[in-house]
Amino acid sequence: MAISTLPAQHILNHKRLISAAELLSRRQLGQAFALIDVREFSQWQAETLPDALHLNVYDYFIPDSTPAGIAGMANAFHRAWQQLAIRDNVTPVFFEQQVGMRSPRGVWFTQFGGIENALILDGGLEAWVQAGGKLQPGTGKSAVISADNPDTLTTSVFRKDLTATRDEVLNAQASGIQILDARRPTEFSGEFAHECCHRAGRIPGAKLLFWEDVVQNGAFLSAEEIRQRAEAAGLTPDRRVIIYCHRGARAATVYTALQLSGYRQLAVYVGSWHEWAEHGELPMLTGC
Repeated sequence: MAISTLPAQHILNHKRLISAAELLSRRQLGQAFALIDVREFSQWQAETLPDALHLNVYDYFIPDSTPAGIAGMANAFHRAWQQLAIRDNVTPVFFEQQVGMRSPRGVWFTQFGGIENALILDGGLEAWVQAGGKLQPGTGKSAVISADNPDTLTTSVFRKDLTATRDEVLNAQASGIQILDARRPTEFSGEFAHECCHRAGRIPGAKLLFWEDVVQNGAFLSAEEIRQRAEAAGLTPDRRVIIYCHRGARAATVYTALQLSGYRQLAVYVGSWHEWAEHGELPMLTGC
C-alpha cells in the first residue's frame, strides 16, 4: 500500500450499501469481495458468511483527539488491516447481525484509512440468510484495531478531514460548523451517565439525531427519510457536520446515514463524550 497523505477534497464513492441479493448475485458472477464480520469473535467463530474474515472495530477508542492522537489511530487501523491481507482489487463488505453501530464504523475506518470502495451489507447477516445465503464457522484471519504496539507501523495514509480534533469541536460554533449528537435523548440531556464518564450532558450547540432513528428493521432508512430527519434536527448540507456519541461507534452510523442522504462535509469526533467529559475545563450543557 502506498504511503501518502490524502487531501481534504479527495472525492468519496458515496455508494455505501449493498443488498444481500446483489452480493449473492455478484459473487456468483465471480466478482471478488472480502467479507468482514465485525461482530464478537465468538459469534464469527460459530457461524458467519462463507470465508468471512473478522475485524474488531468496536472496542478501539481514542482518548486524546489531537493531531498526534488521530495519527496514532491511523496507525492502529493500518496495522489491523495489513493483518487481514486484503488485496487492493477486492471490495471489502462489512456486516454484523443487522445494521447497527459496528458495520458503519468499519466502513468509516476504511474511508479514514484511504480505502474508498468498502460497502455495508444492508440488513446484515440476517438479510443474507433471508436471501438464501449459506453460513459456515469462521476460520479465517482475525484482527483487532488496537493501540498496542504503536511503534510497529507509521503511516501518513489517512483522511484528516473525516475526523475532528478536540480543539476543532471547541471552536466549531465560531467557525460555522454544526455539531451533531448521535446518543440517546437521556444522554443528550444529562439524565443518563455512563459509569466511565465523570460528567453527563452534551457539547454546547449540539443538535440531536439519535442513531436508531436512521435505521429500521436492521437496515438503513431511505435517503429521503434520512434527509427529512436530518433537516428536522436542524442540519443543513452546505455546512460541515461533526458527529459524536459516547466513544465514536454510534456516530459512524449517523455519519453513513448522512452520506447516503447527500451530506458531504462530514467528520466524526472520535473521542466523543468519553473524552469531552474527562476535561473539566471544557463547556457542557444539560437539560432539553
